[in-house]
Amino acid sequence: MPTKNPVSRAIGISLLCAGLTSGGCASIFHGGNREIKINTEPAGAKATISKPAGEVVTVQTTPCTVSLNPRKKYFQGQSYQLKLELDGYKTAEIELRPSISGWYFANIIIGGAIGMVAVDPATGAMWNIEPSKIEQKLTSNQAALIKNRDGFVVVLASSLTENERAGMVRIK
Repeated sequence: MPTKNPVSRAIGISLLCAGLTSGGCASIFHGGNREIKINTEPAGAKATISKPAGEVVTVQTTPCTVSLNPRKKYFQGQSYQLKLELDGYKTAEIELRPSISGWYFANIIIGGAIGMVAVDPATGAMWNIEPSKIEQKLTSNQAALIKNRDGFVVVLASSLTENERAGMVRIK
């Protein structure tokens, strides 16, 4: 039975040990916080990001880029709630949710067990936050349409008060 060359055996053992003891792949390729780009039309909206329990993380004015920690707990990604507010426009709310990074699965080949069960879950690098880019068109508020005389509002006549009915104008 032929034996392997001692040099190739040493290289194989070294690669195996390096794979088992190296840091996690996701930590290497994109560790740290995630950048979320937020833009609204029109610009200038107040962007409030909070955790599900209500803790406000940051308040910015659009357009902006925020940096969010993707880690909640060991093996748990952090979700956030984004609220966009601008006078005369309806408030828009967007959920920012965690998703597993594709780099996390590279641990099977490169990072090994240590990266998969210890490094990436502990650092939060196994998580991304989606969506990472937000382009939100804000919708005009009905009150703003009336105040600015920019449009009209359709309502049922039966839902109006007598004074509101008296102020109606017939359009032909």
